[in-house]
Amino acid sequence: MSDAHLTTEELRTSVREFLEAEGGLEAVRRATSAAGFGFEPLWAKVAELGWLGLGIEEHHGGLGLGLASVGVLCEELGRALTPLPLGPTLLAAVALRVAGSAAQQAARLPPIAAGARRASVALPGAEPLPALDRSGRVRGRVACIVDADRVDDLFLPVRDAGGSVCLAILAADLAGVRVEPRPAIDLTRTLADVVLEDAYVAPEALLALDTRRWGALIDRAAVLIASDAVGGATHILERTVTYLGSRVQFERPIGSFQALKHRAATWKILVESVSALTRHAATLVDAGGAEGAATASAAKFSACDAYIQVAGDAVQLHGGIGFTWDHECHLFLKRAHLDAVLHGRSRQHRERHAALAFGDRYQAHPEHCFLQAPPSPP
Repeated sequence: MSDAHLTTEELRTSVREFLEAEGGLEAVRRATSAAGFGFEPLWAKVAELGWLGLGIEEHHGGLGLGLASVGVLCEELGRALTPLPLGPTLLAAVALRVAGSAAQQAARLPPIAAGARRASVALPGAEPLPALDRSGRVRGRVACIVDADRVDDLFLPVRDAGGSVCLAILAADLAGVRVEPRPAIDLTRTLADVVLEDAYVAPEALLALDTRRWGALIDRAAVLIASDAVGGATHILERTVTYLGSRVQFERPIGSFQALKHRAATWKILVESVSALTRHAATLVDAGGAEGAATASAAKFSACDAYIQVAGDAVQLHGGIGFTWDHECHLFLKRAHLDAVLHGRSRQHRERHAALAFGDRYQAHPEHCFLQAPPSPP
């Protein structure tokens, strides 16, 4: 994986083979049933493979590949339900690339690429955002941050004394930072609230989010979450079709029953369409075209909605076993529901897509869709 010209399919094969060799879904079940995730050994292997540096420039220790390649990685992580804080850390690297100065990137991207620093990002969401005063002290609360209790750095939205929105980079163990874990329906990830009590934010730890940067960050976050959803939906559908071909009733595989064949075919068409849309969105966002933002939001709500539908029906199509704790169906369904609320719910991305696609028919700025409703845990 050291070749900068690695194709997306070679990357996909490499990631999938590695995750299967590490135990696949059986390893996920062991990890999620234990106290804590115990992910350190696997994290070290992933860092050595260079996954964390896929989208980071070579002069910062990465591979210099584009969003499409990072999306492929997220697809495979979603397919395997990988219980690592990889997605949040990849998004932190994106935030630095989008909004960081040359000095900030030089200081913070190499440790991320090497796997030495894990991070999680909360995009600007419900008002009021934590308030940053002129002395650099910040107070407030940010709710429902993925893997906040398993990372080293937190990228948190704050509003400065001038009213501008920034991302403040705070070490999780910094004085004045309190991470409060909370229950999460998704057993492959964790959730936590972060309480800030006069924590000091150095000037070099602030990423300014003007309209362009904010929009670019939303675009990329949407593509990465959509990619996770595509990977999960694809895999649970494959497993369901395999089950339909092996489960026998009335001396026939149940997959031969017309009603079930039609349902499986419907989900196949849906998954293929959102997969194509998500990969196209990654290409457009990478290219910087005018359609990239609208397509990214469309991919996010389409892929996440499809994932919930497919994973929910997979429980039904597996019959009685699909409802049990011992089967993996519930793991996919729960991950689907968390994907759907991360970095903007479907309604918010639909509104943003409409604002971008139909232009002056909508008065509000597209990014304002993300400041309307407080997040709630899935």
